[in-house]
Amino acid sequence: MKHFILYTFSIVLLGCNNNARNQISPIAKEYIDEVISLLEQKSIKKNEIDWTVFTNKIYLHAKNSKKIEDTYPCISFAISELKDNHSYFEPAKNSTKIENLNPLPILVDENVPRDIGYIRIPFFIGNNEAVKDYIDTITEKISQQNKAELKGWIVDLRDNFGGNMWPMLVGIEPILGDGIVGYFLDNNNNYEVWKVLEGKVFLNSEVVEQNTNLIHLKNEKPNVAVLINAKTASSGEAISIAFKGRNKTKFFGTKTFGVSTGCKSYTLSDSSRINLAESIFVDRNKTKYGSSIQPDVKCNDNESLQVAIDWLNKID
Repeated sequence: MKHFILYTFSIVLLGCNNNARNQISPIAKEYIDEVISLLEQKSIKKNEIDWTVFTNKIYLHAKNSKKIEDTYPCISFAISELKDNHSYFEPAKNSTKIENLNPLPILVDENVPRDIGYIRIPFFIGNNEAVKDYIDTITEKISQQNKAELKGWIVDLRDNFGGNMWPMLVGIEPILGDGIVGYFLDNNNNYEVWKVLEGKVFLNSEVVEQNTNLIHLKNEKPNVAVLINAKTASSGEAISIAFKGRNKTKFFGTKTFGVSTGCKSYTLSDSSRINLAESIFVDRNKTKYGSSIQPDVKCNDNESLQVAIDWLNKID
């Protein structure tokens, strides 16, 4: 009897899905299929999803869609069903860009003792000209504090919610050091290497960003305190992970936001866009993330700077 009930339920569900598909226009169905195919091939959650069940849910949600625009709520629903907390859908006819909804916050540098270096690595969103200004600003701030007698450095990643990670990575290179500092790991278990070397950042063998004004620290391989919090996200988490596994390094604060995944932007046939999480971040020691980075020393935002200073002062 139990098997009969399950069988009957499956037949009813299949009938509902067939009815839903029949009530979707060919152009709407083609668009939905385009999206589902992309998600099934590229999503970091690819191997965790039953795609037959997933597809049936999407079709039910798209019931009565006639135009491509009618499917937009269904596409947003599909993205939410991935449950990666990072991907998003931006419709072509959406005149309000995500970055324009609220003014971007202004992050202020902290004051620290003169025998400790301090550098804040803020979020970055901008064009090629802005990239150079961003890198030059970080380089200049490091250069102004570059003294052999420094006890160490504080790298402040609090409130860095992301953007383009490559200018951040090449900017912090003098403190981070050269070599392999992390990886992307995709749903087919393929690794892509993050490497910094003499003013250049490589993704595998390709140079993706460079600093034409590279400086070297007078105090080589310093002690480093990294500050993180719940607003450290995405590319901010990537820079956190680049410091994971580095010698003489300790993390202070609270756990990060929890989207340590790599996204790629895909333009759909109607010029809408899906920003899709398709890899997780991995540190230099091959420790896998994909969620929050935990601090070594847990403390509130208003305490983490002083706790980090105290740690650097105690080191011989």
